[in-house]
Amino acid sequence: MSILVNILAFIAVFLFIVVVHELGHFLFAVLFGVKVHEFAIGFGPAIYKKKGRKTDFRVNVFPLGGYVRLKGEDPSEEEDPDSLYGVSAWKRFLIVLAGPVFSILAGYLLFILIIGSWGYTPIIIDKVIENSPAYEAGLQANDIVLKLNGKYIFDPTDMTSIIRTGKPITMEVLRDGKKITLSVTPSRTQKEYYMYLKDIKGNIEGKVESINNIEFERYMEKFSKEYISIKSEGGELRGLLDSVSVIPERYAIGIYYGQFSNVFAKDSELFSKGDILLRVGEIDIQSSNDLMDVVTSLSLKSDELYVTVKNGKVEGVLKPMPEQVTVTFKKVSANVVQEITVKKDKLLAILSTPGIFETKAPNLKPQGLEAISLSIARSNRLALYIWKTLPGVFLGRNLQEVSGPVGVVQIIGQAVQFGLETILTVVAIITINLGIFNLFPLPALDGGRIIFALIEIISRKKINRNIENLIHTVGFFLLLGFLFFMTFIDIGRFFAK
Repeated sequence: MSILVNILAFIAVFLFIVVVHELGHFLFAVLFGVKVHEFAIGFGPAIYKKKGRKTDFRVNVFPLGGYVRLKGEDPSEEEDPDSLYGVSAWKRFLIVLAGPVFSILAGYLLFILIIGSWGYTPIIIDKVIENSPAYEAGLQANDIVLKLNGKYIFDPTDMTSIIRTGKPITMEVLRDGKKITLSVTPSRTQKEYYMYLKDIKGNIEGKVESINNIEFERYMEKFSKEYISIKSEGGELRGLLDSVSVIPERYAIGIYYGQFSNVFAKDSELFSKGDILLRVGEIDIQSSNDLMDVVTSLSLKSDELYVTVKNGKVEGVLKPMPEQVTVTFKKVSANVVQEITVKKDKLLAILSTPGIFETKAPNLKPQGLEAISLSIARSNRLALYIWKTLPGVFLGRNLQEVSGPVGVVQIIGQAVQFGLETILTVVAIITINLGIFNLFPLPALDGGRIIFALIEIISRKKINRNIENLIHTVGFFLLLGFLFFMTFIDIGRFFAK
């Protein structure tokens, strides 16, 4: 039943996206006096027809697309004044361009509707490291980041990329309902090493002196999976070095982004929705980072350890939790703090449940012109990301960031379960994707036809239509091949789950 719902939702979304795109072509064709033979939804035999005064409208049996059939598209038709190739090249350019533009504009309008109706989730600061540039600048935990250097910011990845440039940053943050402007200059950090060890014996703290009698940094240049002995100021640790993650030197300001809070978002075997997790074992829960440390500690076996080394010193040691874990939480319904003891496997299963905690950042709902300007900024960021990402797909890069038809069906099906806001967001993203994809100067796409129109505008010479049609035909089959390839990728992802 769920598969059927997913397919029906996909068809409805896809038809909307296609109709918007084709409507652009249709309206501009009519505007410039080009006869439209048909406006069709779907392909194949017609299941519904309505004859118009100038244009026939029809719904076809296979609802996987649509088209407008313009007079003159068929090379056998004469180039009459009311045909596509009978009008000026600049008019043909605008007729072809209108489809992608309508798709992109539809996405922008949907984002205005979404943000105006439901708001958006901003970036929130979870934790500020003491004596860091952010700390010195006055940034605080729970500050909501609105703008960087005067521009709206929506994604921690984008914020990090700006910080990594090392240039001074002007930040506009929301604190206790008031907007505050701060200036912070990123500083260069030291390398950080995250070491996962098994079969451990001993202790480690303070400055790391050596590993297997080799200076720490020199050993880390060629580390391997082996039994090691780490000597430090606070003792010696032996064990199997199973893996090492290295974060290189970089510019940073000393913050952690907020992901989820310590408030339960739904009921579980031990906790009720709204309960607040305060402490697990010896770890006080004050940030998303603390929650991740708890989950990591619960996952460790009795002889395993995570060690963080920065600037040659032990910055953190995550030890395994005991089999019976003491948990402190606030029972909001009774307004009391409770302490319970629970098996760590059971607690790990609960805390690892997707969506178990509320998101850290509150929902912001801008009003009036601010909602419109913020929506446009959000759409611009998405459009730029798509424009940069899609070309790499044709070269075999970024394949994990895109989906074919099967993947899109799954995405839409998941969106249906979350409600109208998520559905509209997915539709907005897909329609902007479609518009930008069609702008690429490839045969059979609108972008390819735009290039031919531009060549004619610049050269002021007619292009041989048979040659142009041959190029578009070859491009069409290549596009089909690409579509089958992406479908194969989607199926592979589906069975890999």
